[in-house]
Amino acid sequence: MPLLLGIDLGTSYFKVGLFERDGTLKGLGRVRVEKDSPQVGWLELPVDRFWALLRQALGDALQEAAAKPTDIVGVSYSSQASTFVLLDGSGAPLTPLVFWNDRRVERVPEAWTTFSRTEAFHRAVGFGGISVESAVAKWHWFREHEPALWSRARWCLTIADYLTYTLTGEMAGDVSTAALLGLYHLPDRRWWSDALAAFEIDARRLVTPLPPGSACGRTGGGATRRLSLPPGIPFAVGALDHHGAAMGAGLERFADASISTGTVLAAVSVADRIEPLAGCFHGPHFDGARYFRLAFHPDGTGKLDRFQRRFAPDRSIEALIAEAAVLAPGARPDAEPWTAAWSVDRARAIRALIEEVAWTHRALLHAVSDDRVLARISATGGGARSAAWLAIMADIIGRPIMTPACPERACLGAAVFAAVAAGWYANVAEAARGMVRAEREFVPDAARHSAYHGARR
Repeated sequence: MPLLLGIDLGTSYFKVGLFERDGTLKGLGRVRVEKDSPQVGWLELPVDRFWALLRQALGDALQEAAAKPTDIVGVSYSSQASTFVLLDGSGAPLTPLVFWNDRRVERVPEAWTTFSRTEAFHRAVGFGGISVESAVAKWHWFREHEPALWSRARWCLTIADYLTYTLTGEMAGDVSTAALLGLYHLPDRRWWSDALAAFEIDARRLVTPLPPGSACGRTGGGATRRLSLPPGIPFAVGALDHHGAAMGAGLERFADASISTGTVLAAVSVADRIEPLAGCFHGPHFDGARYFRLAFHPDGTGKLDRFQRRFAPDRSIEALIAEAAVLAPGARPDAEPWTAAWSVDRARAIRALIEEVAWTHRALLHAVSDDRVLARISATGGGARSAAWLAIMADIIGRPIMTPACPERACLGAAVFAAVAAGWYANVAEAARGMVRAEREFVPDAARHSAYHGARR
């Protein structure tokens, strides 16, 4: 039973999916990523734990699929961006994985802020502004606070680069995640010397970035040691998780844009050119000619998770959403937010949180649409599992929302890349046509849409 392995390196969960040629999900492993915080604001994952979590997820997926590692014929990934590890000259880790939302950096140098907010910077790298969460800001932190360690660091690898290097031995990565470092010149498709000089990064510390879906060697000894995968499996570099999930959700096949409702809220569309739009990020699209356009909000479904743990630990989130779904549009709890009284007005509180997420998605879609009319939206992430939630989002956004047949869209996007590496399809577009299928559409109700927007005024 030949299968494709698609790995989703998310912020809160790592997921491993095993897929057949037509995109059918045969096995899934899902593990929560518990990070260390040795100091306030720090978020780290020891390298050994990273591999232990992936081994656990792969084992669970193989068990569910009743498959063996030797059944896997192609491997790729979808990945979070800007999470990194420093390696020495022998390829050994010097640090744990430092996550993108680690806040050890208090401020970026003023000269960096000035440089990164220019239109020239925005048009070159696809976004404006370097934040304290940027990988380059944390590399600067290591230079300043751990100079001995930094002097030993031969390589600065993102989490996706590190996965690629360990499984294949290749110092390579993908341009989709590389684009969010602020170092990659998108129009010229190369590391940008001006940014490297400004942020004091030697290009020799960075891997070679390849287009998503590019063949990148085969699994070797590292794959066997770390994940018990046999050698010789074709490997393809993947893409940013939101980008890969959007493809797995039918972007440009069934929808003009994709939204993700998970730890982070995001909207993705495809653009012919880079525009310096506030809050938008750009990166190379799969076709090599256009760009994905991404806008995101960092506070996603975490609010619902916190509410459930604090006020309704005996109820599942699905049950809470069902309670909220029967209320009229625009319900507002009488109690002050996050007070104990919310536990009494539970359904209204949950409804308010769901509607807040939908309004945020509407704003994100407006940002990435560049005033284009979006005929249909595809949905990914944990929130896309709830029909009640999707109906509310369709009513607020005012556009039909489509869900694909596969519930794990980022894993499926990775499997699409793996299918190209395996030789099952000639290119990414062909693989997506053969593997991504639509399942259900949620059409907005005109009366409820009007009611929402009337209450919002």
